[in-house]
Amino acid sequence: MAIYHGKGRAMRAIRQMICVLATVVASAVASAQTPALEERKADHDALRALLAQSATALNTRKLDSMAEVLHPGFTVITVDNQKLVGLNAIKNYYSELFDGPKAILEKLETRPVADEVTQFVDATTGVAYGVSDDIYRFKDGDTRTMKTRWSAVMVKEGDVWKLVNVHFSANVLDNPLLDTLRAQTQKLALMAGAAGLIVGALLMAWLRRRPRA
Repeated sequence: MAIYHGKGRAMRAIRQMICVLATVVASAVASAQTPALEERKADHDALRALLAQSATALNTRKLDSMAEVLHPGFTVITVDNQKLVGLNAIKNYYSELFDGPKAILEKLETRPVADEVTQFVDATTGVAYGVSDDIYRFKDGDTRTMKTRWSAVMVKEGDVWKLVNVHFSANVLDNPLLDTLRAQTQKLALMAGAAGLIVGALLMAWLRRRPRA
């Protein structure tokens, strides 16, 4: 019995020691992170403003407002798996979605939120990750919401943070943009098939009525 109680006291002492060590480690980590966040507060504020500016530009389609915050080699991977390089490529992509002959969108509203503060690789390079609940309003009146994940790489040139790369990803099994594009392709294929049948029927009728030599 004495041995049992001795083991119990030893186990309690070990648990208490582990709790104390965990508290010390957590406090040390928090103490180390707090000065780092305070030291780079201006950068974090600027990057939050950059995120808000980017969302506003996309939602209002005023893409030229981003010209000064895009790196010359800026690249974006879209939710429909297209690679766009430079502001002009983004503007052309948007034009096709909203204004082109095959346009499918009436309006897009993106709401990006960062998972956590930007992680700095070095003094002038940062990486951020987050999610966005995007609302797609299609020209046929349908409205769909899609959750996307995004990542971004930024570099600081002088006092200005600029976007170098942005990557969007979405669930391939729940992607309203791809669904609509796929449906539009199928619709065009059916229309082409129907037109072919009509032309074929008219041609056969004409051949039947054609007098034989």
